[in-house]
Amino acid sequence: MKFISFCKEDGRIKLNLFGIKIVFPNPLINRLEDCCCIENLKYLKKIGTKFPHPTGIVISKDAKIGKNCMIFQNVTIGIRSTKEKAKAPRIGDNVKIFAGAILLGDITIGDNVTIGAGAVVLDNIPDNATCVGNPAKVIKIINNEG
Repeated sequence: MKFISFCKEDGRIKLNLFGIKIVFPNPLINRLEDCCCIENLKYLKKIGTKFPHPTGIVISKDAKIGKNCMIFQNVTIGIRSTKEKAKAPRIGDNVKIFAGAILLGDITIGDNVTIGAGAVVLDNIPDNATCVGNPAKVIKIINNEG
């Protein structure tokens, strides 16, 4: 019989001490729920979205995000203030959004896109593109056709 056991799960530390279960937050692990503002987090995790460094991420509840995306720290995906009805970005499948990028407004990000760190994306980005800068500009498009 184990008198003391320890496991780390979902950002918490669970300790079983002589049959008494004690659970407390692990201060060394950032949990998305504690340090980000993501309305549809459960759904995003279900479709394969990954958050390698989960700190300071803000995603509008109206944003549409495709499957298997990767979103790094301090990314903002939100609406842009206009006189017209505000809309959030639509992001395709397999998109990588690196640290500090900002995506705002009624824009469409294609499939297999890479958005560089610190990019400010205010316009549509086509499939298979890499964009960087402020404002973001496409610097490369990979053509997968033979």
